[in-house]
Amino acid sequence: MHTDEYEISIARELNHHQQVVKKIRAKLEERRQKFAMDYPEVAKAFAEGRLALTEKELAQWQDDIEALPVWEQRLEEYRQALAMMRISASRF
Repeated sequence: MHTDEYEISIARELNHHQQVVKKIRAKLEERRQKFAMDYPEVAKAFAEGRLALTEKELAQWQDDIEALPVWEQRLEEYRQALAMMRISASRF
């Protein structure tokens, strides 16, 4: 069953997930540029004491790396759900 409310709700979730993915990607890129290294290199430099970075900052970077694919997967699921909703709506 298709209703406009369902489509609106899915579209809202899709928009929210797009914003979160965009924000995470931007933070990851900002960090990469700030340190001129990717996470594995930064983690190694931190462990060797060659980098001024707090454990909290390093943990947040790792959290963002782990969260990105989860958010991207959900985003794709909402895209598919919205596409299916629109297909089913066009049948009626």
